[in-house]
Amino acid sequence: MRIKNVIAIGVLILLIAGTFGCGRNREPDKDPLTVVQADENLPADGPEFPALATPVADSPAAGICAEFEGKVVTVTIHPDIPDPRCSLIQPDQILEVVNAQQETLTVSIGRLAAEIAPDERYLFDLPFGEYLALGVHRIEVQPCCGAELWLQGQ
Repeated sequence: MRIKNVIAIGVLILLIAGTFGCGRNREPDKDPLTVVQADENLPADGPEFPALATPVADSPAAGICAEFEGKVVTVTIHPDIPDPRCSLIQPDQILEVVNAQQETLTVSIGRLAAEIAPDERYLFDLPFGEYLALGVHRIEVQPCCGAELWLQGQ
């Protein structure tokens, strides 16, 4: 009976030691990220200085992207896939979306959004460089079938 008590006490001590961390104390792991202080001389995000939308990738999934001459980049949303699936865009260009489906679509990119009726087109009359950061962005289309826009610097 005495051996059982000794074993029970030993097990209890091990459980308590494991719970409270037996052995030397160690500091919690340090965060490997560097903390950068904000520059007070730079403007803050707000209505006058809105943040640019973060890209979803550095290069497109589609592989080959269409290029557009002129100011307007046109993307047509078909029932199965958009045309083109990917467009190479410049900061000074703007987006036109054509709804070739038989239902109203909700289309958004960055902080911009619009509802487009069947067989209608909508012009997002704001240059890409004013609301998108460099990289690949997705035109989000509800219920489906958006395209990629690959913004590169001039």
